[in-house]
Amino acid sequence: MRRRIFWLVMGWLVGNATSVWFQRRLRRTVERYTPEHLRKELADRSSAVVDQGADLVRRVRQIRDDMASGSSEGSDGHEDGFRRSGHRSRRSHRPTGPLR
Repeated sequence: MRRRIFWLVMGWLVGNATSVWFQRRLRRTVERYTPEHLRKELADRSSAVVDQGADLVRRVRQIRDDMASGSSEGSDGHEDGFRRSGHRSRRSHRPTGPLR
């Protein structure tokens, strides 16, 4: 039993060490052959994606806060006809049991 545990741990360690080594080597190779302007462009694009994600999160939070406050107007000033008409959800329109 001890031998199995020993070799299991050794295999896990060798696998992790090999994975880390390969990742480092691959990064160095990519950096060596990638032109500088492509690296900068990739960094700019990734920061733009992060900015878009933050903007999306901000808008979702604003909508959530508007809905939590219970106002009938959204953040853009338009009335929410779904809430105004009294419908709570589509589930109330579905049959609850088998049709006969």
